[in-house]
Amino acid sequence: MPAPVRKLRKLARTFAAMALLGLVAACASPVANDNLPEVVATDATYQGLSWPEFENGGIFRGIPFAAPPTGSLRWQPPQPLHKDGKPVVATRYAPACIQGDYIVDWYASLIESFGGGPETAARPHGESEDCLYLNIWSPDATPDADLPVMVWIHGGSYKGGWSYEPNYDGRKLAEQGVIVVSIAYRLGALGFLGPNAAQDDVPINFGTMDQIAALQWVQRNISAFGGDPSNVTIFGESAGASSVGTLIIMPAAKGLFERAISQSGGFELLPRPEREDAATGFDKLAAALEAFGASPMTASAEQILSASNAALADYDFGPVVDGGLLPQQPTDRLAAGKLNAADLMIGTNRDEWLMYLDPATIETDLADWTQTHPAAAPLVEEMTAKFGPAATLDQIETAEQMRCPGQALADALSTGSKSVYIYEFNRVRTGALEAGLGSYHGAELPYVFDTHDDWLPTDAVDRRISEFMVRAWAQFARTGDPNFGDGVIWPAYNETGDVLKIDEVREPARPVSENLCAALEATGMTTRKPE
Repeated sequence: MPAPVRKLRKLARTFAAMALLGLVAACASPVANDNLPEVVATDATYQGLSWPEFENGGIFRGIPFAAPPTGSLRWQPPQPLHKDGKPVVATRYAPACIQGDYIVDWYASLIESFGGGPETAARPHGESEDCLYLNIWSPDATPDADLPVMVWIHGGSYKGGWSYEPNYDGRKLAEQGVIVVSIAYRLGALGFLGPNAAQDDVPINFGTMDQIAALQWVQRNISAFGGDPSNVTIFGESAGASSVGTLIIMPAAKGLFERAISQSGGFELLPRPEREDAATGFDKLAAALEAFGASPMTASAEQILSASNAALADYDFGPVVDGGLLPQQPTDRLAAGKLNAADLMIGTNRDEWLMYLDPATIETDLADWTQTHPAAAPLVEEMTAKFGPAATLDQIETAEQMRCPGQALADALSTGSKSVYIYEFNRVRTGALEAGLGSYHGAELPYVFDTHDDWLPTDAVDRRISEFMVRAWAQFARTGDPNFGDGVIWPAYNETGDVLKIDEVREPARPVSENLCAALEATGMTTRKPE
């Protein structure tokens, strides 16, 4: 998920102190003992942690799915692991991919907004180029269990995040009778740039290749952990949701999943960088590395991160239109119907952009936006009179960057035989609106995984919403239909055009940005996405 620009200078000294103290948020742990659950899979034998609530269950942390992309494998596609025949002990999380404090800062700012101590923000278990690992939560790790599989792709603007952030603990979802897998992928300059990027036959999208390699690992091995490789759901939030949408339009991902859940994505369908952009970005990185007396291949990962932060602060990291892995701009593939058929659940939060607005420039930004989007001007004026400038700017930015392109993806998949469901998450925590957050970007995550942090004000309503979302997400992964008989009908978008509004009361309705998306259709989209 993106990191807000507010408060970060204020927090810099706090994070420096945290780094010195080596603070890492504690994670609740399953039981480690001499009787480790053992799974004999295609690639290797894996030993995990027992799960007391499930006799045959197991939790597996830090399973390698590709060779470490280090040394000569830096800026190379993920390579197969060397098999030595030894059991893989999967009881500890692996280091996160190189990234710095980007997501730690995001969480710290959010915690402070709710009145908590920013120093309590979780950190990964180290950072490294050797980071291509996945985690598994299986309630029945036996070969004949045949459970649905949910593969989580984390967010972080393609330059931060890790697979085991506190919000991503898969136990509560797995308790619904599904297997949860969370994966890592290379980030930033190490994930989406590369030498000689302008050449047509040179790979660029290493981070996306890592995601595909992880999904291929799942296809080869997940049945041994109790999973059904023919019933895989990919799901993610923010850049993870963008990754989900990209995999839907990417030929190399065909056959690797049956269903998809996109939480606060859609912007993957806006214009993407092309080879020339990536080549220019890499040249800037190489020039910045000269300050360290290093070249891209000889520099340390930390030097590459530092050089990237200095020289590529405004670069749009993420999948590049390379003519191969991503053959065309996403909108062109969408228009041509070149999609991997999948059941789709997609949605956004009510106030995605509110936390990123600068109060000093809201009215100016709103006026500028209206001037450049004349087709939407009458509707925007009406919204401003009704809701005020801040709420209006939040809604139009959310619509342009997420809801409208997301709706376009939903429309494209609605033409086939697959099911499509859309949600709008509207729940506002106690104190969130007063803190300038509302139903903020990422607010749905603790509900989906039922991982409500101590610093989040959580009441009985939040618990009921979480119970619903955990069950609905698992049911969708199981059947392609999130309805599980609780008395509230979630209408299929491909049949009705309606969405489900999720709050204290859940009810079907027309999409909130339906008229705005229609007004924007003739105007076109911008290239901006969450920062």
